[in-house]
Amino acid sequence: MVNYKKIKMKLRWNLLIHLFVFATCANAVQKFIEMPTYTEVDPGEGALLRCRISDKKGVCSWQKDDKPVGICSGKYEWVDKNGPGGGDCSLWVRAATLQLDNGQWQCQVTASNYDVQDALSSPPVTLAVRVPPQSPRIFFNGSYMIPGKDITMTAGNRATVICESRYGNPPAHIEWYLDNERLAQWSQTNVTEIGKVQVWAAHSVLEFEGTRSAHGRLLTCRAHHPSYPSPYYRDTSTMLSVTFVPVVSIVESDAGTLANLGVLEEGTSALTLECRAHGNPRPYVWWTKNGQDVATNGAKLILAPVFRNHSGVYSCQANNFLGTSDSVKIEIDIKYPPRVTWVGPDTVVEANLFSQVTLECKAEGNPPPSYTWYHNPESSACINSLEDCAHPVSVISLSWSGILQLSNVSYDRHGRYTCVATNQIGLEDRSYESEAVTLNVFGPPMGAQSGTAQAWSGGEARVSVAVCANPPPRSATWLWGSLRLNVPSQIGHYRTLEPSMDSGCYRYTLLISNTGMSDARIYVLHVENERGFSFHAVTLTVHDAAHVAPLIAAALVIAALLVIVLCFIWLFRKRRGTMEHETQHV
Repeated sequence: MVNYKKIKMKLRWNLLIHLFVFATCANAVQKFIEMPTYTEVDPGEGALLRCRISDKKGVCSWQKDDKPVGICSGKYEWVDKNGPGGGDCSLWVRAATLQLDNGQWQCQVTASNYDVQDALSSPPVTLAVRVPPQSPRIFFNGSYMIPGKDITMTAGNRATVICESRYGNPPAHIEWYLDNERLAQWSQTNVTEIGKVQVWAAHSVLEFEGTRSAHGRLLTCRAHHPSYPSPYYRDTSTMLSVTFVPVVSIVESDAGTLANLGVLEEGTSALTLECRAHGNPRPYVWWTKNGQDVATNGAKLILAPVFRNHSGVYSCQANNFLGTSDSVKIEIDIKYPPRVTWVGPDTVVEANLFSQVTLECKAEGNPPPSYTWYHNPESSACINSLEDCAHPVSVISLSWSGILQLSNVSYDRHGRYTCVATNQIGLEDRSYESEAVTLNVFGPPMGAQSGTAQAWSGGEARVSVAVCANPPPRSATWLWGSLRLNVPSQIGHYRTLEPSMDSGCYRYTLLISNTGMSDARIYVLHVENERGFSFHAVTLTVHDAAHVAPLIAAALVIAALLVIVLCFIWLFRKRRGTMEHETQHV
């Protein structure tokens, strides 16, 4: 039996499904899946303009510059050879040419039906048929800068430079370079050529300020275009000539010159400096010394060898028609060893005993020298004994002034004085010794007022006194008891000798032969010269030889015993050393 109820339900569900499908299909609208984009193509080559539609029901077509394009085999062809029925409306443009194909292209699709507003039209996109532009050209102040011509401007001023690249499609992209440094402050505008709207003129404007650092650098305009051969750009360049007031600096022409300025020595060192001037136009350079012009070899200052008159403050400057540079200074200080130019007050100086004497030494040298005074007494006057007169040369003064003050001079100041001037050049000491100044001290006789002498009875006694005097003594007399014995003379066993002399000092000697105990007494020497006189007492002690003999014998015995003890000690140590040596060998 047929179940009409089930059949009726099935028919109802089928009807609902068909109605849903119909409603869904009726509401589907056409949409772009892919729209055409900017495209470039070389002349004679093919360009693909892509256009794909979802739920396509209308008819595909293309427009160029708002005019319809017909499908033509070998020129304008659908990508799908069977037509755009599947929704792919992409178009091949074959053998592209600038005149026919360069322009704005649009992909269009008619509506699904008359009552559905789903017609499509893509935004216009460019199909550019490439045309290589002319090589770029640079303009300055409205003038074309031919190759090899410089752009001249003044430092501190601003300049506007234009670079153009014409008759290209698409327009060239322009960049600026200063040497190899890419610049950023520029702008570019592109306009179609008058009468040739399918090609472009690219204009780039660069504004910059002239600086000294830009002088002599290469300004380059670079036009990029895919139609150029690799590396796809062309350059045009011009040199920048920035005029500016000179700037100077002092540099060394020889390695180490500036470092050795402090040790330039007269007659041996050489100096070569260069005043390096940076300016445009090329400046004139000159040197001055202490404000006065110096004749030089152009920008070079050559002093070979150097002399002391080369010392001073040197300046160099430069100028051109824009102005004069600031001066740059350098001080040159030539060193030279000392030389004594004067010593005095005279080669021979006379002074009274116990007066004040001033000696002075003058020397030239750089750096300024120090002074050292030396005294060579030449076995000069001594008071106690003539043996002490042989003094070596002695330092008596160190000073920077060269002045030697001798106060309360005595006879021992008599002699030769020399001045030594010393300075240092680099690490080496230099010195110069002056001529000698002889100091003569005048006064009455001077010597020790008292002294002693020793003698043995029966032997010879020698009583002596050293006296200094200038002028020399004119008389001398020994006095004792009631006796008076002039020099030289003899009485009994007393004899006076002629005085021995050594550089202004005199030794007077009284000889007493076969001395007895009665000769022990005080002997007085009276000495006189033109300046005065003096007395000198010497006490003579006479020793009895009879009392001395036992003492001598005792001393000899003690000495002999000491020698014997030392010998025993030496023999003991030697024997002990021998035994230790034998033990070690065993």
